[in-house]
Parts: sequence; C-alpha cells; structure tokens
Amino acid sequence: MGAGENHERRGRSGLTLRQEDILNSFVEAVDRIITLKPDFCIHSGDLFDKVRPLNRIMAMAGEALHKLTAEAGIPTVIILGNHDAPKQPFMGAAIDVYRQFANLHIVSGPGMEQVRIGDCAIMALPHCLTSEILKRELQRCRPNPDCRYNVLVMHGVAAGMSEFSMADLGEQELPLEVMAPFDYVALGHYHNFRQVSPRAWYAGSTERLSQAERETAKGFAEITLEPFNVEFHEVATRTMIDAAPIMAEGKRGDELAQLLKERLASVDSSDKIVRVNIEGVTAETLKTLPAGLIAELKQRSFDLNIHFQRPKETPSGQPFGRAAIGKLEAEFGEYLATVDLAGFDKERLLRKAARLLSDEE
Repeated sequence: MGAGENHERRGRSGLTLRQEDILNSFVEAVDRIITLKPDFCIHSGDLFDKVRPLNRIMAMAGEALHKLTAEAGIPTVIILGNHDAPKQPFMGAAIDVYRQFANLHIVSGPGMEQVRIGDCAIMALPHCLTSEILKRELQRCRPNPDCRYNVLVMHGVAAGMSEFSMADLGEQELPLEVMAPFDYVALGHYHNFRQVSPRAWYAGSTERLSQAERETAKGFAEITLEPFNVEFHEVATRTMIDAAPIMAEGKRGDELAQLLKERLASVDSSDKIVRVNIEGVTAETLKTLPAGLIAELKQRSFDLNIHFQRPKETPSGQPFGRAAIGKLEAEFGEYLATVDLAGFDKERLLRKAARLLSDEE
C-alpha cells in the first residue's frame, strides 16, 4: 500500500484517489477473509510500497489488520518484502508498529522464523538484505516433522521463471527445490495470481499497479490443505484499459484532437485508468494541437496517459519526451563500472535498465 502517490486528485482522506483505491481493495479483502473464518491468514510481503509509508496509510492499514487479528481472532503472519524492507540492518520496519496486535505474527528480522499455529508450522522467510543471507536462510527452510502441516512463506522470484521478473534490482531468486517438501508455499512479489509448482502459488496484489496487470483479476487465495485445494476470491478494483491506438500520420492537430476526444468518449475515461497510444506523430502535428487540449482531457478523466510515438521511419522510434535514451543506457553502463557488483549479474542489470529506459512494461 502507498503506491499511487503521483495521482493528481485527492480524496477526503487526504490521500490520492489511487492510494484510496489500493487501501479500499485491501480492506475489502480483509472483510471477505473474516467472513470465511480461516484457521490463519498469510501476507507474503510488501504490505507497503516503501520503507517509510505515510502515517495515514499506516493508520488505515493498521485498522484493517486490527479488525482481522485482534477483533476477529484470526491468526495472521506477515513477512517483509523487498519494497518495505529497510536497506540497513539497524533500521526498524514499518510493520513492526503492529506487533502489539493480538494474533498478529510479524516476521521482519534478518532470517527465517518458525510460527506455530495449531498443528501447522509456518516457515516464514522475509526479504534478505544480501544474497549470502538468503542462501544461508534457505538452508533452514525445512518442514517440521513434529507438525501435521508445514507451510513456507517467501518473497521473491521463482527460479527459472523469467516472466515473474518485476525488473527490480532488489528482487531475489527462490529455488523450486526448497518449496517441494512443503504442504503449501505462499509466495510474494509477483502481482498476479499464479501457480508456480503443484503446491506453490503467488496470491498476487489486491489492486492493479501497472498497465501490465490490466486484464488480470485481483484478490486473494483461499487454501485448503486436506484435501488440497486452491480457490481465488476476486475483489473490486479500478478498471484499467488500453484504448485502441490512434494513427496520426497525415493528420493536422485539430483532426488528431477530434480523434482523441472520440476515442476517450468510447471508453468513458471518467472513472477508469486509461492509456492511449498515438502513433506516427510528427513535431508539426504536436505544434498544431489545440492549446490546453491535453490538460482538458486529463481533467475529464480519472487517470489518463497519452503516449505519443514518432513515425516508424524515424530512426529513434522512441516516444516524445524521452530524449537521448541510448546515451542514458551508456551512462548507466559506465556507472556500473564504478561500483562493486559482487553477487550481482552485470549483464542482467544492463538488460533491465534498457527495459526501464525504453519505457517497456
């Protein structure tokens, strides 16, 4: 929670409307979980999008967690993810302020902790500061033979599955063989509901956080260990769409403006997050667009991203407003040559930097 801080409109809470969206979907998930009355609940990391979230966001999240744990009496385990984990060992985690809640188990330390709930042992491994710590702690992630059920909770990217990569320099790779002995593995980091192995799943986020997630349902997973079953429960989220692209080649500014207005009217952008690509735009076309058009369209829309692209024959082929991309990539490569990259794959970092700088999802 906390993403969406750059949204232009604010709600009555003082947060942006996107921040309120994310909080509302989380609160709905909590309310739905309470009605299901599970034996326990797991959150597999990144409760917050940063190490120091806003006080208002922490307060609203805390109210929902208190309702789930202290009031409804549902034991809950939360681990740190790469976004809300402090980058220094002496810094406390934001989620530690909830430790006083009854039935809430916070795992924010430097390694794996075992949490016993009834006849189930939960091996909870939060995001680790270094790859060396992760390697050491993974060796400790073994089922407890004295318990009827064993659950593993981790945060990172399942090994060998590149589509799970979030292009995050702080992400950690989790080996599949560690997951195999457990009755269930709850994974965090990837934002979509997805199976990794016969008994390992990403539950995903409760709200869409990028256009790459626009076609996926959001919610939480309900797991039955015996007999084993996984059921996904969807929660309400803000609609996010990619409008059909507009071809601008040969169009005057006023003609392009009319096409853009019609396209946005066709998808009713007033309550949706909308992205529209305009292809083949020349500098001359942009100069002749009616003054104030973009500001007017954004004012009418909940969240609008207009993506201008040059004609295909233009050598750069990059969106307007992103100058000298090649130079930025070269400068980043030169920067990497000046820092200690022990434990990191330099070529992988360069590839991910190229993806980010070229505005790919």
